[in-house]
Amino acid sequence: MIKNLIIIFLFSGLLSAQMKMDTLDIENYKLMKIKLPDKLKEVSTLGYHTEHFWSVNDSGGKAELYKINPENGKIVQTVKIVNAKNMDWEEITFGNKHAFIGDFGNNDGNRKDLTIYYFPLSVLETNDDEISVEAKSIEFHFPEQKDFALASNKTDFDCEAMFYYNGKLHLFTKEWLSQKTTHYTLEVKPGNQTAKKIETFPTNYLVTGATVDDNPISNTYGFYLIGYTRDGFSLISGFALPKKKDDILFPETTAKFSLPLGFVPQLGQTEGIAIKPESPNVLCFSAENFKKKEFHAEQNIQCIYSLAQ
Repeated sequence: MIKNLIIIFLFSGLLSAQMKMDTLDIENYKLMKIKLPDKLKEVSTLGYHTEHFWSVNDSGGKAELYKINPENGKIVQTVKIVNAKNMDWEEITFGNKHAFIGDFGNNDGNRKDLTIYYFPLSVLETNDDEISVEAKSIEFHFPEQKDFALASNKTDFDCEAMFYYNGKLHLFTKEWLSQKTTHYTLEVKPGNQTAKKIETFPTNYLVTGATVDDNPISNTYGFYLIGYTRDGFSLISGFALPKKKDDILFPETTAKFSLPLGFVPQLGQTEGIAIKPESPNVLCFSAENFKKKEFHAEQNIQCIYSLAQ
């Protein structure tokens, strides 16, 4: 059963003035919460396909993709990637022909095995409880990274966000030091690649997820980043897609809006973002289980609905 979650935190002062954003008034919105099973305590991403949510666990989890009932949060299908290992799965995205899983979480800054697994969407057309698939893989590196010394939460080459757009994969770094995100692209072809640096944007928070809607008649047309500040304040940024369809996505230095969500101890650790097609579409996000001292927020998915509907 979907339950209401009332969030009344609107600390716009925590949003850096450097972002120059127009804050969307959260009082006009409500969050609808779906609890997830214990198997998804480390839910690290969120996608939407075939009228269901999809997600994975991050480091230490199995090499499995989970199909989730959007009404009750139950896992209704498990997709095992038989030729993959979950080093630190942090993102999923769906393209025109393939599903992609990003194994590129790199909090310690020392990974040299960054990988994206992908397989045909047709594999997901079955309703079997469990299926297995072999995936192709893209191995890649960030050419700007020269130092691979172990440095927990002190690297600008962590990555947890990706979407498919205009025939390419678009990656967004989680920069622990600079509090920015750098946008890279990869081609959809197996083998070793060098990620192509496109641009850097000053988010002033740690980016943990991304999604895009390239349907120009949709109410959610644009792309979105989710993340949290170093002091644990979660938010979503929305950006207009440029009229010119090339690799540059940040033609200006401002976002379309920023939506403050609240604090991680109340929400859970916000990790993934997806667009759920409805009338109108809604933004949804996932949060890992968070437990520290007296605070405990269980793993969940939340969707943002306008009170004006």
